[in-house]
Amino acid sequence: MVGAGPAGIRAAEALSRHGLSAILVDEAPKGGGQIYRQPPDSFQGPASSRYGFEARKASALHLTIKRLATAIDYRPSTLAWNVCDGRLDTLCAGRGESVVYDILVIATGAMDRMLPLPGWTLPGVYALGGAQIALKYQGCAIGQNTVFLGTGPLLYLVAYQYAKTGAKIEAVLDVNPAHAKRRALFALASSPRTLAKGIYYRASLGTHGIAVEEGVTPMGIAGTDEVREVHYRRGSVDKSVRCDAVGLGFGLKSETQLADLAGCRFRFDGESRQWLPERKSDGESTVSGVYLAGDGAGIGGADAAELWGER
Repeated sequence: MVGAGPAGIRAAEALSRHGLSAILVDEAPKGGGQIYRQPPDSFQGPASSRYGFEARKASALHLTIKRLATAIDYRPSTLAWNVCDGRLDTLCAGRGESVVYDILVIATGAMDRMLPLPGWTLPGVYALGGAQIALKYQGCAIGQNTVFLGTGPLLYLVAYQYAKTGAKIEAVLDVNPAHAKRRALFALASSPRTLAKGIYYRASLGTHGIAVEEGVTPMGIAGTDEVREVHYRRGSVDKSVRCDAVGLGFGLKSETQLADLAGCRFRFDGESRQWLPERKSDGESTVSGVYLAGDGAGIGGADAAELWGER
């Protein structure tokens, strides 16, 4: 299995429970994935301060991987960089190794969807996921005066997490107009818990006095050797906001590189606007013995990823 997030951990647990030999490879030093990323041992504090509403789920998954570490061949801090002909190529501490497998479960999760704009490569511009890693793993903000720009649930979640720590946020700039979100409310009616969390995150920003502008058009990020300000347009008005860091992201997309290297057949998914690897009802891809679990085969969230991994 590749990836010790919700899907990979539950897959490893299921295999171990049935007495099967399992190897779990993960790039991070501790299991949990991006959503439940664990801090270094020296970092103290309750799980609720780091994972919010998902603290209980995070703690449960962390306990599971801790228990599994002695029951399976768990390989943290290990990069899986290639897969070909029943062999997974890995790199750990500068040493390469080829791991032969009978069954491969790819549970590589999701990554930020980035859209280029002028100045996006300046020092001080981070993907939203990177901004979240800095906060969860090192307990630090990406800047002293931060702007979050983009769209999607992660935009508001990361902004909320930063605001909760007392970090100074100059603005949250959402490219989606308000009327588009109102239309989406009907689709979210079947997921009241998700809807409630989204409303809470959005309202919390207002409570902290953080300006949220919707329906903006990003024009660029200005600066010479570092971020100085963000230029954008709202309606017919050109605006700018000064800052020293930008968290940038336009939703999530599946991380599919290993599935591609494995030779899996892909199809275009219009809803996510991405080419995704095909899979059967049991999770097997079009390549015999290669299975796909979690967000790496289509964005479904952490709860769905756990279920896919377990089955």
